Amino acid sequence: MLVFPLNGHSCETDVKNSRFIAEILPITDPEITKIRQQALKEAHPKANHVCYGFRAINPEGQVVEGFSDDGEPGGTSGPPILKVMQHHNVINCAILITRYFGGIKLGMGGLQRAYGSSASDAIMSFGKENWVEWRPVKTLCIRCDFKNEAQARYIAIEVGAAVEEEQYSETGVALTLTVTEDQETLLRNHGDARLFEITSGTP
Repeated sequence: MLVFPLNGHSCETDVKNSRFIAEILPITDPEITKIRQQALKEAHPKANHVCYGFRAINPEGQVVEGFSDDGEPGGTSGPPILKVMQHHNVINCAILITRYFGGIKLGMGGLQRAYGSSASDAIMSFGKENWVEWRPVKTLCIRCDFKNEAQARYIAIEVGAAVEEEQYSETGVALTLTVTEDQETLLRNHGDARLFEITSGTP
């Protein structure tokens, strides 16, 4: 089961005097991660590194992943963060970790463990109620005449679909919906589905 965060969260851990401040950031666009990384660098000018891992669902429904070691030895920070996210099936999320060096070198293995533990602590300390199951959505179009528009809207709301757009013509209305697989099944099997035409995609 894939999960995504409802909102942001942060926590801090200390490893041999080094501070690791982990932040969970909800994202849909991976580029937001780089923007947030820069903002954290500006907010923590004395920090040595701001590393991250991210996982997001692209418009084709594929999981896109990435990371940044931000000057730490290659593979010691970003990949451990990403590995923890994969283990917990986290998506549409970035975890950024700001590190203040404490004067004691941790070594390659020590850095990997520290960044991995920091990411894991951030996820585990964020209550289960703040993680939501991700379900793939698709776009549908409902077409109906004007007299059935109100009923079509009511049915869409009844099954939990989101009405994203409406287009009016001389013959009626086309409603663009985003739905999960379960919602599509409910919509197509609804007793009043005969009142409108359902097609995949936009009008």
